[in-house]
Amino acid sequence: MRISSSLRAPLLLIGCLIALLGYWGWLLYRLLGPQLTQELPDLGSLASYLLGLFVLLIVIWLLAYLSYRFTFQRWMHQPEKRLYYWCWLCFLAWLLFEVLQWRTDQEPAFVDENILVTLLLTGLVILYGFVADSLQSKRQQQRLIQQKTEAELTALKAQINPHFLFNALNTIYNEAQQSENQSVADLIEQLASIMRFTLQESSRSLISVEQEFKFLEKYLALQRARLPKLNNLHVHTHLDWDGQPAQLPPLLLIPFIENMFQYGVSLEHPATLELDVRVENRQLDLRVFNTLGVAAISKNGSGTGIKNARQRLALLYPDRHELRVEQSTQFFVVSLRIDL
Repeated sequence: MRISSSLRAPLLLIGCLIALLGYWGWLLYRLLGPQLTQELPDLGSLASYLLGLFVLLIVIWLLAYLSYRFTFQRWMHQPEKRLYYWCWLCFLAWLLFEVLQWRTDQEPAFVDENILVTLLLTGLVILYGFVADSLQSKRQQQRLIQQKTEAELTALKAQINPHFLFNALNTIYNEAQQSENQSVADLIEQLASIMRFTLQESSRSLISVEQEFKFLEKYLALQRARLPKLNNLHVHTHLDWDGQPAQLPPLLLIPFIENMFQYGVSLEHPATLELDVRVENRQLDLRVFNTLGVAAISKNGSGTGIKNARQRLALLYPDRHELRVEQSTQFFVVSLRIDL
């Protein structure tokens, strides 16, 4: 029977505690020697003491885990709420001190000892929180690396001789130019650039904002070309960058834009698509708005692209992004802010 990963750490800790207490008990038995056999009540006192120490350690571990689970994770990851966590620790220290005072019958002689024990226990709770958070961050990084590797493998499977595909596109491009059909030639060139970017740049962890914007401009131009010429279809796009050096992961924004074109275009009803992307002072702001057609409403207005993008943002920009998705029966809005 295999033990789940969530139970391995507690069981390992309990095993270590049992081994440590057993070792201490064996040392005490060797130290006291024959006196233990003559003074049986002392044996009971020793067992009681060891049991109490074991229970105390379990309670401390449980308290540290609960503090990490319900306060550290909730407040320490948000700069504006970190003060709440330290206030909670002050309350916890006061509570521990009062419990120790009650245990020593409020004897003044034990006040300094209880203060020292309280500080020690509170320090253990704090240490547990930071160590557990560091381990969780490493696990998230490993998960991100694994997802990136899987995405690269998927892309490799889709690359059926890409050089042949690019050569074929170049041939069609030359034929379109010779036929003096410049609009078709431009579309082919944009498609080739998009495919080259997807196959080559997507393997990098970060690219410049300028590269991402060039890719988005080609993608938007290709989408406009394929859209039907309808009077009731309004498409407004705006990309703005202040020129300051900034980087972001490739293809991070495209799921939101793809979702806009996939669910916002309607051949029967008036449709509006709006895209606004701004990068200023190393902060990216994206807003996507689109009305919903009948087909989009039946599909709840979005696919798996936004779900995957949300997971990717959580791994790449923890505590450095804000994503809001609003949906009604008539429109779909995405607002994204990232501190680059």
